[in-house]
Amino acid sequence: MPAQKNRNRFHQPEEVPLPPVVTEVHHLGGSALARHLVDPHRSHTAVVISYKIGELVRIDAEAVASQVGPETEVFEIANGFETRQLQRGLPEELHIFGAGARVYPHGPLWAAKTPQPHLIRRASELTSLYRDLENEVLAAVPIEPSVPLTTAQLPVITEAVVQGFAGTDRAMATISAGGENALIRGEDLLPGIPLDWLISKGQTLTGSLDPSTNILDIKQLLLPRASPVTVYKHGNVALARVKSVCPTHATVYLWPNSDFRIGVERISSNDLDSAEDLLTEGEVVRVRVLYEHGAVRLSMLDVDDDEPAVPAPPLLRGGPPWLESHRPYASLFTAEISVVPAALGVSDASSESEPSGVVHEKAEALPTSAERRTALQSTQMQLETARRTIDELMAAAKKQGATDQVARALQDQLEGERRAAADLARERNAAIHQIDALKGELAKAKASLVQSRQKRRSASSRTENSPETLFLEPAEQFNFDLQNAWAQVVTAADKAAHPLGKYSCSPQFLASWAQLTEQQRGKTLRAVVDLVADRKGPLRKREPHLLRVNEGAHAGVTLRGDDVCWRLYVEQGTAAALRLHYWKLASGGLELHEVVPHDVVKP
Repeated sequence: MPAQKNRNRFHQPEEVPLPPVVTEVHHLGGSALARHLVDPHRSHTAVVISYKIGELVRIDAEAVASQVGPETEVFEIANGFETRQLQRGLPEELHIFGAGARVYPHGPLWAAKTPQPHLIRRASELTSLYRDLENEVLAAVPIEPSVPLTTAQLPVITEAVVQGFAGTDRAMATISAGGENALIRGEDLLPGIPLDWLISKGQTLTGSLDPSTNILDIKQLLLPRASPVTVYKHGNVALARVKSVCPTHATVYLWPNSDFRIGVERISSNDLDSAEDLLTEGEVVRVRVLYEHGAVRLSMLDVDDDEPAVPAPPLLRGGPPWLESHRPYASLFTAEISVVPAALGVSDASSESEPSGVVHEKAEALPTSAERRTALQSTQMQLETARRTIDELMAAAKKQGATDQVARALQDQLEGERRAAADLARERNAAIHQIDALKGELAKAKASLVQSRQKRRSASSRTENSPETLFLEPAEQFNFDLQNAWAQVVTAADKAAHPLGKYSCSPQFLASWAQLTEQQRGKTLRAVVDLVADRKGPLRKREPHLLRVNEGAHAGVTLRGDDVCWRLYVEQGTAAALRLHYWKLASGGLELHEVVPHDVVKP
């Protein structure tokens, strides 16, 4: 048993720390590096990083080496002469240049499994680059049974730690007991939902491991479909995903197979609006959960952008929330090309993902991933057949005493076949780049459409489009609005404990109040209610603090005689978020001074 084995091992004293694992960055010339990469006996995946001399934007090779681990070789090479030498020694379309990086798997089919290069132009792209390199290195790790099996073995229950994601429907894991690699497939759980929505990197999972394929099955960790009552209270703001949209209503789901219908009257207060102009299929939106006469009703009216939302429930035990508002809308392409099955050597007939449902007119004419792979395989087979034919002809010509002219003709034929193969490879590479460019353009267009619809929806979801003026004096109108807001915000049970205190409005406050939009006025009224009614809980979240004369840590406070100036949050998480400046009067009470953007720090 493992416990008995551990007793016989030598344990290093705890006071002697183990030496850290040192990751090394190698430097070779272009020709030497090419010979190393094409070496059939190479047994480690390699990452090649190129850099431009004198450029400020540069990939940190040591950071990449520490992230991919000691089992991966990391090489750094200068752009220019060395990258051209590298290109001459590698097969077609496998080079790297500029400020970029590329992963080169190992094994007999490494050239076919090599992913596309990554080129960077801005420092902001480095974070996503490091993540992509780590995922591609994981995808290049072969998963094979450690011992040849003569009979099928039964699956075993084991623990594994998620190492990363090699595509939207594949995750790599390490078995805790023996350290072997294992594969988690998305189609075994919830097809169509990316795996990083179900599990997270570093998460420990328990599942059934098939020793013949090293596939880890974790279906038993899927949680049963929850009920809204067990997750959300009446009035909570929740995240939902748009399933379909028509002019009169939209269908959303809080989790898979939990559809809810929202009429356009609960999306916008404008009778002329159409739901198709405000929502996009696949978009993550914020909805308010209401329980009316025992039924669940969802509404998007009066849901502020900065109002906190209850985290979405996980779909798998111990997993992350399955919906996140900041997740990019570009996750449309859930059926993108995956190199994992070929790299792992695992038979997987169901590796193609379901279509995303997004149709693009230009994309219909482009070949699919299966067609491109079939075309490339057919070309390679034809080239191999031609080479065998030429070899046979050469052998026959030698036996029959063929002249140099016949040999030259055969050599010309071989060169023609090589040029044809090179042309096909260039056409394939151009098609892949065109597909990637179209995908990027479509993702940007979808993201822009979602952003514009979000702005329109936010403006249309206000239940009060034009406030009614009941007083000629602005101060009297504000006092009336504040009294009305206090009556709505403070519950009946709390009104006696939190009455409106003594306050006044300065001319600057009324002038700034007149410049606010209706949505900003509503947020300002709630902030003033929390302040004047001294509501400790909500007021603490607005972080009231002294307004100092400058940004120094020991700067003095802003005074007006014996009156002290304070400042609190009206908005958070929005552009030019509003702040409220007010005076605490020495005679008692408060004076509302002005509503300003967050970068205005002077009264």
